[in-house]
Amino acid sequence: MGKRRALPAKGATSDRALAWTYGAAHGGKTLLWAASDLYFTFFMTEICGVAPLYAGLAIGCSLLFAGLADLVLVRWVSDFRSATGSAQLQAWGALATAGALLLYAAIAFLPMSIRLGAGIVTLFGFRAAYALLDVPQNALLALAPSNDEQRQRLAAVRNGVGAVARTILAIAFVPVMKGTRPGTSFLLLVVVLVTMALGGAVLLARITPERPPQTARAAARPVRSHGMFHLAAMMAVLTIVTTIFGQVEPYLAMYGMGGGLSAGTFLGTVAAGAALSQTVWLRASTWAKPRPLLGWALAMMVVGSGLLVPAPRGVLAVGTAAALLYGIGAGGVLFVLWSGIARLGARSHALATIGRFTAIAKSAQGCAIIAVGALFDGGLARTDGHALAMMMAAATLVGAIVVAALTWVCRGQRDAMLT
Repeated sequence: MGKRRALPAKGATSDRALAWTYGAAHGGKTLLWAASDLYFTFFMTEICGVAPLYAGLAIGCSLLFAGLADLVLVRWVSDFRSATGSAQLQAWGALATAGALLLYAAIAFLPMSIRLGAGIVTLFGFRAAYALLDVPQNALLALAPSNDEQRQRLAAVRNGVGAVARTILAIAFVPVMKGTRPGTSFLLLVVVLVTMALGGAVLLARITPERPPQTARAAARPVRSHGMFHLAAMMAVLTIVTTIFGQVEPYLAMYGMGGGLSAGTFLGTVAAGAALSQTVWLRASTWAKPRPLLGWALAMMVVGSGLLVPAPRGVLAVGTAAALLYGIGAGGVLFVLWSGIARLGARSHALATIGRFTAIAKSAQGCAIIAVGALFDGGLARTDGHALAMMMAAATLVGAIVVAALTWVCRGQRDAMLT
């Protein structure tokens, strides 16, 4: 007779349960972040009546502050090297983030003269609170799994569920923002979002398994500085690219796609492509290395965004095909980046390493939003679909070229993408 398979210890968490619980918690967190990513600029300019430049500066600077908050948090909670400690911290962070986001959503009901000031105060409060949720939950990507294969699987589940969350918000964008009372609709939407995020974070805190303290494992394989630098540079460039696309996306959908069904379908398809492609990228990673995967993903993003330029406005099929191709490519980029970051974090101080990456991403996102706000304020018509599509395609192409140059520079360096 063969060996009997050992039964898991009582109270142990299976890999599948951990993956889906983490996915649910990340989905809830993504709902909050995607609301700020997809809705905030449009909410402030079109609903609250704030000038595009001021809205862009407020949101962009709040993201730069968010990056700083991540770094401060890493220093403050440097002793959180256990999975359960990080899981508990992210649950408290979810509670703080929920309260801050509800306050931000209420600014539409304030007098016009104080909306900008109230928006800045509540935005910065939201960014500070979100660090308590974001950094420890991202660190669990490295801390909770027991091996690199599970980390890669967890990254795919994380990205897929996160993209589903973005799909839900994208589909809801038109009815929420084009309704008769958009301020009230947005506040009610936020109530639903914070409830889901809190539920997921609390469940993750209850189910996360304890792992041995990371200190000994981290010391065994120190991370090389060039690997951190190249991965961080790619994170910054690709965050700028996807943020520009994401900030312009609602305007293109609403004004360039004619609103209604075409707008909702376009917004939803980008996110759906990222969600549905995660299984494909995960399987492809078993026979292809990260660099080729990243190259294919970037090529899809470039072609998809490029198709938006000649696409007839309001033609659903063409816009949907372009959005799907871009979304699949973006999903591949997310998979490669976060798989590499998880492996890097597992070989170092996870909370500190991943906190630095999120700080870089948020800072890059803030710079991109400020740039978009300045372009809109400087004369780029928010209602000119062709100009918006050109901007999205150009940003994607330039970003792909820069990342290709970075991968060429670090060729042969095994730790640069943790292959």
